[in-house]
Amino acid sequence: MTATASTPHDRAAATRSRLLETAERLIAERGPAGASNRQIAEAAGQANNSAVGYHIGTREDLVLAVMRSHEEPMEQMRARMAEAVAGSTDVYEHVACLVRPLTYHLADLGVPSYFARFSAHIQNDPLLRGLIEGDRERWPALQAAIGAVSLLLSHIPAPVARVRSEMARAVVLHTCAEQERSLAQHGGSGTDAWMQTGDALVDAIAGLISAPVRPLR
Repeated sequence: MTATASTPHDRAAATRSRLLETAERLIAERGPAGASNRQIAEAAGQANNSAVGYHIGTREDLVLAVMRSHEEPMEQMRARMAEAVAGSTDVYEHVACLVRPLTYHLADLGVPSYFARFSAHIQNDPLLRGLIEGDRERWPALQAAIGAVSLLLSHIPAPVARVRSEMARAVVLHTCAEQERSLAQHGGSGTDAWMQTGDALVDAIAGLISAPVRPLR
């Protein structure tokens, strides 16, 4: 007996997955402005230029779908790590819950990967960044880790804490994007590189956000 042909639902799911993967790669390589829905559909082998709209929805839906496909496994990792350090007063351990799920996930993706560069481009676009920020409430383990860090650093003046948070975000995003770009260009052991990157980032971010605040002169 021959294998049963895939159903229309299966084919639609496969097409949607291919469109998301293609969108992630093109936006990572070209930025959002350089990867139109039409270009994404063509690169994904779709004759219908409206394939993105049909299978995924709006441009915002496309970006959210790519982000969520990566956030789901990272959220599971965050939850396990947060449980292991619950009650700790060590800022380093809670920062690790924020940083290491990303670097572990990037290691799991293999070489080449595109998610770090995709994320950096999205965060550099004011409209798309706002979209992603609004979606952060969807991930309770992420919010819990942020809350744990904020509680331990409640002695830091709020304006200073906000500036440092933005600095930390930029360091993580752009360090990972550059590491991903380097691996894509030169190869090498992605696992080793991402483990080292994770170590360096946790040390740097923990030091940055908890540094003493000098009094105003």
